[in-house]
Amino acid sequence: MTLHLREAAKEDMDTIFYWANEETVRKNAFHTEPIPYENHVAWYTKRLADEDSYIFLLETEEETIGQIRFDIEDGIATIDYSVAVPMRGKGYGTRLVQMGMEKLTKRRPDVKEYLGQVKYENASSAKVFEKCGFTREEKAAYIEFKKRVG
Repeated sequence: MTLHLREAAKEDMDTIFYWANEETVRKNAFHTEPIPYENHVAWYTKRLADEDSYIFLLETEEETIGQIRFDIEDGIATIDYSVAVPMRGKGYGTRLVQMGMEKLTKRRPDVKEYLGQVKYENASSAKVFEKCGFTREEKAAYIEFKKRVG
């Protein structure tokens, strides 16, 4: 099975909306309330137009596996990602983060550091960042993961 990463398009808006509102994703998010569709449309449209925001989808020939978003500020790319429910627990989160960082590093050589923030209860996401070589720092409300580039 061949995995590839592609840039998100306007046509992916509903898929990403569905994933964003999935129960486990909301539980692990810092803002746990469901996202109204009209808010998502405005947010997604803004993200696609933002030159410091990148959204990629991980796919095979048959299906879409997950999404990863990078928001860049001052050379730091903050990561947000999710894997579709039927694809969880199969190692795709690690591949998604690895492939996403590889793709973004080529496009944005100004990125010097990657940052992930994970709630303590989200052990699977913490494991993904650890497998990708991030350093772990425990904060009061979450775990911060960092990885320098170059």
